[in-house]
Amino acid sequence: MTNQSNTSPDTTIIYASLDQLYLHALNPRQEVAQEAVEALAESIKTCGLLQNLGGLQDQSGKIGIVAGGRRLRALAYLAESDPAQETAKSIPVLLAKNAAQAEVWANAENTARADLDPADEIRAYGRMAQSQASADDIASAFGVTVVHVKGRLKLAHLPDAALDALKAKTINLTVAQKLTTANDEKLILEVLQLIADGRITHMNQIDGVLHPKAVKATDRRAVFVGAEAYEAAGGKIARDLFSDDVFFEDRDVLDEVFAERVNAAGQTVVQEEGWAWVMTHGEAYLSWNLMEEHKFERVYPVEGVLSDDLTERYDELAELAEGDVLNEAGQAELEKLQSILDGDFTEDQKALAGCVVHVGQSGELQITGGLIRPEDKKAAIEAGVLAPSHHGSIQKAPKNPYSQKLRDDLEAIKLAVLQNAMLNQPDLLLDLLTFQLSGMTGFRDVLGVTTGQPTNAPSCADGFDVDKRLSKPDAAPADRWDVDLKKAFATFKKKGKKHRDAELTRLLAKLLTGGDADFSDFLEQKSGAAIRKVWTPTADNLFKRISGPMMEGIYCHLLELSPTDDRAKAFAKMKKGEKAETLDDLFSDPAKQKLHGVTEEQKARIEAWVPDYLV
Repeated sequence: MTNQSNTSPDTTIIYASLDQLYLHALNPRQEVAQEAVEALAESIKTCGLLQNLGGLQDQSGKIGIVAGGRRLRALAYLAESDPAQETAKSIPVLLAKNAAQAEVWANAENTARADLDPADEIRAYGRMAQSQASADDIASAFGVTVVHVKGRLKLAHLPDAALDALKAKTINLTVAQKLTTANDEKLILEVLQLIADGRITHMNQIDGVLHPKAVKATDRRAVFVGAEAYEAAGGKIARDLFSDDVFFEDRDVLDEVFAERVNAAGQTVVQEEGWAWVMTHGEAYLSWNLMEEHKFERVYPVEGVLSDDLTERYDELAELAEGDVLNEAGQAELEKLQSILDGDFTEDQKALAGCVVHVGQSGELQITGGLIRPEDKKAAIEAGVLAPSHHGSIQKAPKNPYSQKLRDDLEAIKLAVLQNAMLNQPDLLLDLLTFQLSGMTGFRDVLGVTTGQPTNAPSCADGFDVDKRLSKPDAAPADRWDVDLKKAFATFKKKGKKHRDAELTRLLAKLLTGGDADFSDFLEQKSGAAIRKVWTPTADNLFKRISGPMMEGIYCHLLELSPTDDRAKAFAKMKKGEKAETLDDLFSDPAKQKLHGVTEEQKARIEAWVPDYLV
């Protein structure tokens, strides 16, 4: 029997028995710790039910509890453990007038009481979204931002096992976000198991499991092919909903489409440019070894000539470009004049020469033309396209009237004159320095600067993460032996001072050695350099490579233990590999730190620690 009492025109309190009630799906707290239920049951037994439940009556007459789920569990526990209890026989329930009001009650009570666990929050938002609630509706009901809701909804499609792991704190939100990139639930379950087994200890290991055959969208093949063509060939794409990472999951499909498109591009080049033949090359660089392997000879474009008027116009435009005040139309005119000066291959050259087509590191198509195959060499010489080789026999070149010593002196004078003039051109000097350091001059130096780079990468990259600018490849041309310096420098200048300054900073940083130890220490203090900002000690990069006693000393130092402490003794009895893994966990796994009882002070010591060799 159900008793009713009116409280307002919109709501009614019903006194219902326990068997009429159930936990409604709208209630965000679908799981509650048993200890909490039992504690509340004891309170109700002693003091009675101090607050009514909130519910929504369904068509069968039963009432789904949307507010007060923990109280409902406590009442059920009381009824089961003490059937004589009267409390569970007449339970006050405030009835909502409709589902919308019930949903507001559920969310308002839970939000006011305590923040939901992220896993509960994700599930609650997901259920509301499935009932056609918008992100705005969910945000309003829970008192959070729309951005927060949208972030949680991105995780709502994770399998229950992943959300259970998040709830159990086996994984954190960052790992959960990474799991959304998987196209196969089996891979997610595999990652969860590997984490549970302690075989995944770093975030970068997760991508390798979730995307075992994947290529990132920044790979030159992916850039050249494009997502549309790759997907049209049956390839699958996974996107990281929380970063810009995009994964081309099927490497075999990508390689096949890449090869097809490079070959098609080669045929297009032959048809449009008229070369006698084309060779496609799968690598990012056209190496000198390839040229040697095929014994190619080279012919070069025939340079054009400008009239006096056009030469004057070219100089005028070049001066404006030098001052960075040339407009778009002027730049187009300058490029047209430059193309005339650069010249082009003649029809006779193309009739006997071919080209190699390949895709560069940035995903752009590159064409190296004017190549003569050995079987075409004789015909090219007969046609006057290729000069005959005179290795040591036919006739000697006339003797130079200037001695080598004199020529050296004249060259030195010529250089001094240029250097003297450049003293008044500091910006141009900076341009030239950055231009050369970036590798765009090929194997010819404009300045006498040594560009060999000091070693700044350990053999074991585990735990090592520096700014990507230090590993960015230089903008070197495909063929560093054949660089048109004027054209390359004009291209470099077009990018402006901002690009020059950024490149100069990057390139000089890569060349920095620090000088002697004292000056290096000074620079570290001046720049705020800190080892642990870019490097974390791990089993692979450090601990497996030092002795067991040394690891024991580190362990005791970090946890403030004496050698006679039971934990120190237990650590000393471990095998060397176990010691290394234990220290690895101490540096990288918050859960393991908790197991070791690491205090905040000890955690700070761990985060600052570096080998004494580096101090």
